[in-house]
Amino acid sequence: MILLLLCLQVDSLSMNEAIDLALGNSPIYRESKVSLEKSRIQFYEVLTELLPTARVAASYTKSEYQGFTSSGYEGSVNLTMPLFDLDIITSIFVSRGQLTNSVLQHQEEIASLVLRIKTAYYNLINAFELLSSAEITIERALENLELVEAKYELGAASKLELLQGEVFYLNAQQDKSKARTLKISAQEELRAILDTAADIYPTDTLIDPGFAEIPSLDSLTAILYDVNYSVQIAQELKSISRLGLISSYLAFLPRISLFYGSTVYSDSLIFDFQYYRDNATTNYGISVSFPIFEIKSLIFRHLNAKKDYQRSIYAERATELEAEKALRTTYYSLRESLDNLEFAKKSYDAANEAAVIAREQYALGAISFLDFLTAEKAIFDARVSYTSALTGYYTQQATFSYLSGTLTLNKEP
Repeated sequence: MILLLLCLQVDSLSMNEAIDLALGNSPIYRESKVSLEKSRIQFYEVLTELLPTARVAASYTKSEYQGFTSSGYEGSVNLTMPLFDLDIITSIFVSRGQLTNSVLQHQEEIASLVLRIKTAYYNLINAFELLSSAEITIERALENLELVEAKYELGAASKLELLQGEVFYLNAQQDKSKARTLKISAQEELRAILDTAADIYPTDTLIDPGFAEIPSLDSLTAILYDVNYSVQIAQELKSISRLGLISSYLAFLPRISLFYGSTVYSDSLIFDFQYYRDNATTNYGISVSFPIFEIKSLIFRHLNAKKDYQRSIYAERATELEAEKALRTTYYSLRESLDNLEFAKKSYDAANEAAVIAREQYALGAISFLDFLTAEKAIFDARVSYTSALTGYYTQQATFSYLSGTLTLNKEP
């Protein structure tokens, strides 16, 4: 059996194993991780602006004046370190905010990836359940068709009953075809997420949750802004825009830096460090730079930063409203899915009981063959409704957890 699975390239995976596989194979996760690492590198790059900057220069000059020619070599080393540059300081805070935002986006993308995996996995379980139900229905339809054919040959069944049996059998074949298509669709979705070519067989099953308690909507709304990833990202973007606006104000202030330099002139190229040490000209001091000739660009920078901040305020509010709407919609959808699951379970139990009674009554000749087939078909329909309701509940639960910021790498059931 193991050899057969290897030849067919079938992976039997639980939900947690599928998530672990996605964290190792999924290009979505890898891309998100690389983006986070790039943001961290950019933050460290901005931090290096506080370090001294060294510049080394060398030149050879040849001059001619009234027939006289002279030449010389010049070498210099200069060190510059910012002492008072608020533009650099605010850039560090902005970069730090961007790194925090990248962390939030990375967490949101992981949560979104987990949600996709759970949804595809639940759909795959549902497809296998529907396929199994369809195969059972086909077996029973075939048995009924063979029975009515035997009765028809004996003259105990009419042509109409024979045709009804054939229609029921063909309908069961169509249901199996639909279930197979649903399985292929779920398989392809999960394979694309996990970046695997093997067929996936889910080992987990969907268990009836029974009585599930859902927190009140008011309590969830009260903490929504603190846990929802989209809202947190919008808040962080507003903070970054605010820092950008502050930076546009501070850019009008002068910049103060320390400098130290050493320059050596020579008529010929000499490789003697003692000569350079004895003949070097050293200069050091404090440099103050006023952005007088940059006023125009600074003004437009400030105006753009102001509009970016205003836009971020409106974007944050729009994100909050969208998150509230999504939470309320998903909350009531989750409650509806619980009700549907309860009704579907009762309907399935009733359909099973009705099918047993119908089979006994048909054997006694108390009901028609059509009534018997109707009861048989009701079992399949009720089974489909139950498994679909169960899948819908778990999918809504995963979506609800994603919106409330609890669907991350904790591999919740």
